[in-house]
Amino acid sequence: MQKFKNFMTSLETKSKKPKKSTGSVSLTTLGWELALPIFGGVLLGYHIDSKMPGSGYTYTFLLLIIGIFVGYYNLYKYIRLELLRTKLSNRKFKKGEHS
Repeated sequence: MQKFKNFMTSLETKSKKPKKSTGSVSLTTLGWELALPIFGGVLLGYHIDSKMPGSGYTYTFLLLIIGIFVGYYNLYKYIRLELLRTKLSNRKFKKGEHS
């Protein structure tokens, strides 16, 4: 019983530690932010084109273009958010130095 209590206590202390984020995770996220809307647009467009006779690749091409715009818009929002976070942390850091 004591071993179980020790185990549970160690799990609780591990879960209370703050997690560190790395830059590589954000770079991977940027790739997915761009790739998923493009791939999803092509996949959905191909599916629609296969169900509609005579449409050729119209919906595939249309949703590919929309996916590209959505992907780059997601990148723009994500990068803008990261820049704002960086500015905010730099301001907090500078205020801490002068105090």
